Amino acid sequence: MLKQLAGAILRIHKPLIMAILVIIIVSMLISINYVFADVGYVCWKGPMVAEGMLWTPIALLNSPYNGYASAQGAYTATYIFSSGPLILTSQVSSQSFMIIYANNGSAVGLFRLDKWAIYSTKMVPVIGGWYEPCAQPYVAQDLGPVLVDNAQYFAEIAILPPGTISDENEPHQIFATITNKTGYYSVIFNNGFSNSSIIDIRYMCDAPSQISHYTVNYYIKSPILLITNITISINGYVSNGLVMIWTSYTKIVLNYTLLPGYVYVISRAGGQGPAYAFEAKPCQDK
Repeated sequence: MLKQLAGAILRIHKPLIMAILVIIIVSMLISINYVFADVGYVCWKGPMVAEGMLWTPIALLNSPYNGYASAQGAYTATYIFSSGPLILTSQVSSQSFMIIYANNGSAVGLFRLDKWAIYSTKMVPVIGGWYEPCAQPYVAQDLGPVLVDNAQYFAEIAILPPGTISDENEPHQIFATITNKTGYYSVIFNNGFSNSSIIDIRYMCDAPSQISHYTVNYYIKSPILLITNITISINGYVSNGLVMIWTSYTKIVLNYTLLPGYVYVISRAGGQGPAYAFEAKPCQDK
């Protein structure tokens, strides 16, 4: 009697039992395939390890010795920090159209006081077998402006004094105070002269200094002012990145004026430009 009952139950529920067995077998096969599948590793952002306030450049300008320079536009600086496939970007902008001046070898920058963070990087397993390692142990990101009296804090800060003959040893970092005399360092940047990126040598030794039309003007009409390397260093943690300083202004953006009496060697600022850096040499070195 029991055998007949069991047989009847099996006949009635056979399709259901077979379906359950198929599901179990397929699940087991998927599990086995998952266990033995190729596992790769890619670089991801880890936790924040440091935070600090730094002067952040929005525009940088060099002037030739015994000459003049100006930059005009509404500036934006795009900061990019990467480690393998991991990329962090941030932007800093001026509030309005501005004209910046420098003369007689001085260099200046428009800076905003910003809060920066540095994050660790880590390798994370992924299914698929590909491998994209971290290129540096830390990445940085601008978290936004520091508010001073409920407003963003901008400052035009001197980088080199007037009378500077060469931009080759231009400082890569500045220190400046705000209104309450609290001082902050800047990010580490490169806006100097480079022998490896010389674009022109202008001999102006025979030109009478009293005749104005012997001056030479260089004009740069480009939305991009400068592309250069950037380093963020906070509490011993360091991350290297890139900044692109640009403007939406469509007319002449950079203007450099050279005056007679020197041999001017001109390079791309920071080794990449398109902005210029200068070195003036006495005429006997022609």
